[in-house]
Amino acid sequence: MKKVLLIYFLLFIPVIASSQAKYVSDEEFNEKITWLEPHELYLQLVDVYKKIPGVKTTYAWEVDGLLYVDPPMLLASQVKYIEVVNNILQSNICQCNLIVKTYVTEKEFNSRKNILNRLNKNRVKKTKNKKKKN
Repeated sequence: MKKVLLIYFLLFIPVIASSQAKYVSDEEFNEKITWLEPHELYLQLVDVYKKIPGVKTTYAWEVDGLLYVDPPMLLASQVKYIEVVNNILQSNICQCNLIVKTYVTEKEFNSRKNILNRLNKNRVKKTKNKKKKN
């Protein structure tokens, strides 16, 4: 009986744990972030990645966990996460200098490493209220 319970827990706990990650849908992404001009939506990412600060040359791309030596055939509108790898240690680990993701969780979406948050055209600018002196 104990072996059956142990097998039950080993089989079903990873399924429950992996199903808790909520991915950001295209609609949610488009409501919060617009980093492309309307004429750039259906261009390849290679043609648009020059807008990303910190990217000088790319020798390898990591797209959704797969390493590409040549730029992948990917539309710019499909991209939801871009990270430029400037750290030598991290670039040795992933063997790339640009990390691109098309499926992201909410945590990755709101991450400081996601450069699309900085390139956002829908960003609400906060106005500072100045006190009037009499």
